[in-house]
Amino acid sequence: MTTEKQTLHLDQIRIDGGTQPRVSIDEQVVAEYAELYSSGVDLPPVTVFFDGATYWLVDGFHRYWANKRINSDHVFAHVHHGTQRDAILYSVGANADHGLRRTNGDKRKAVLTMLEDGEWSMHTDHEIARQCRVTQPMVTKYRASLKTVISETPPSEPRTYKTKHGTVARMKTSNINRHRNRGADSPNPVRQPRPALAQTHLNLPHDPVYGARAIVAAMGEDYARQLIDSLTTYLRDKKEGDA
Repeated sequence: MTTEKQTLHLDQIRIDGGTQPRVSIDEQVVAEYAELYSSGVDLPPVTVFFDGATYWLVDGFHRYWANKRINSDHVFAHVHHGTQRDAILYSVGANADHGLRRTNGDKRKAVLTMLEDGEWSMHTDHEIARQCRVTQPMVTKYRASLKTVISETPPSEPRTYKTKHGTVARMKTSNINRHRNRGADSPNPVRQPRPALAQTHLNLPHDPVYGARAIVAAMGEDYARQLIDSLTTYLRDKKEGDA
C-alpha cells in the first residue's frame, strides 16, 4: 500500500464517511492531546485515505479534534490511496496497538461493521478477526448473535379482538401483506413507499461546540445555516405543541 506524508488543512479532511473506528470521542483525551500540541509536542501523524477527491480520516480522530481545540488549521498525515470503502476496511483495525486503548464497544463496532456488510460478512471468522485485530471467538460470538436475532424474529401470530357482542375472536393474519406486490394495474394498487432521504453518518463529540465544528467541516456552512433554521423551527413548534 503506497503511503505519502503530507501536511493537510483540517477542512480537507472528511470525518463523516463511516470511518470512525470508535463508539465515541473521549473529551478528556482530546484535552490532553491539545495540551501536548500547545506545548510543542509532535504527536504521531493521523492516517487518511485519498480517493482522488476526498481525504477520509481513518485513524487519529482525537488528534484531529485536539488540533481543532487549539485552533490549528492543519495536521500532519500519512496518506494512503484508496476508496472510501478501503478506508472503512482499514479503520476497523485502527488503534489496536497504539493510541487510546480500544474499548469492548469499539471492538464490537469494528466486528459488526464487517459482519453487517454483504461482501465482508462472507469472509471467515478468522479473516474478520485478523482484519479487526480481535480474537476469533469474539467474531464467532457476534456472528452467532446476529443469526439468533434473525431466527428469533416471531412469525405472524393470530391476533385476538373483542367483537361488538363482547365475545373474543381470533383475527387471521396469514393473508396480511399477501397482495403487497400488486402492480399499478390492480383495482386497488398499493401505495409504494417513498425513497429514503440521503443521510450522513457523523460521529459527533458530546461537546456541542465541537459537534457544530464537525458539521461545518463535513457538510459546509450553507448546510449548517439551514440546519440552524430547521432546528429553531422544530424546537419552537415542539414547545408550542407541548404548551
